[in-house]
Amino acid sequence: MGETPLESKIQSDGRRGWAERLLPVLLVLGAVLTAIDIVWTFTLAPLVQGAQLSEPVTIAGMQVTTKLLLSQKIFYLHVPVAVASFAVMAFAAFFGVRFLMTKDRAYDVRSKTAMEVTLVFIVATMISGDLWTRFEWGVWWVWEPRLTTYFILMLLVIGYFILRNAIDDPERRARFCSVFAVVAFIDAPISFIITRLVPSSVHPVVFRTDSGLPPMMLIPFLLGLFGMLMIAFTLYRVAHRINADALAVEELKERLEEQDARASRAAADEALERLRTQGTAATTSASSPSDSTSKED
Repeated sequence: MGETPLESKIQSDGRRGWAERLLPVLLVLGAVLTAIDIVWTFTLAPLVQGAQLSEPVTIAGMQVTTKLLLSQKIFYLHVPVAVASFAVMAFAAFFGVRFLMTKDRAYDVRSKTAMEVTLVFIVATMISGDLWTRFEWGVWWVWEPRLTTYFILMLLVIGYFILRNAIDDPERRARFCSVFAVVAFIDAPISFIITRLVPSSVHPVVFRTDSGLPPMMLIPFLLGLFGMLMIAFTLYRVAHRINADALAVEELKERLEEQDARASRAAADEALERLRTQGTAATTSASSPSDSTSKED
């Protein structure tokens, strides 16, 4: 058996002190990078060419023959959020495997925390993606491969928390949820590569190998990606600290309850033994007069 959550917390508090102090800096840096990404996207990044126009249009002194997609700019934020959801969910699956290997409940806490952060980023991805779908396709939802597989991923993450709340026994809950997290993560790479596996998919392929983004588009995208990963890591560390503390308190409460139960059982056994001793003494004293009378006869 691995260390208990309370023991792990006590031993790791000193080691992770410096990391905890860096979290505010990391969060601010991630927010700044994301803000630069958003500002750059709507001021310097060029518009993406879309559908062919019925007739040329002059914009800012330039003749344009295709539709300029302003809605495409949402992908500078949408894609980093989606990538962050995949990355955090990978850690949830990894910690799930670690729990199955070690049976250490500390890894179950980490896996649960990663799934909580994953759910936040999945919801943000779905909202931003639906906004693009509405502006670009004129509808709020289309059952195309990428949206469908990612929607299934969201349902799996929600199902993970339903499973956690449905099982009372801590060991069985941790074991079943760890397996579920590993199985659910299988849908993440499928959702990522589905637009390459299904050529008929209308969802755009952002990461391509045949051509790269120009610098004015690549730079803000990378800034947003690194900024969002920093935010995701900070959220994970903060949420993990809260969950680890809650589990340590719960474990301490269980130990106190066990100690009280043992003390109660010991007191009950002592009282029972005292009653037995008194009963034996009473029986002995009651039988003594009859024995002496028999001897006199």
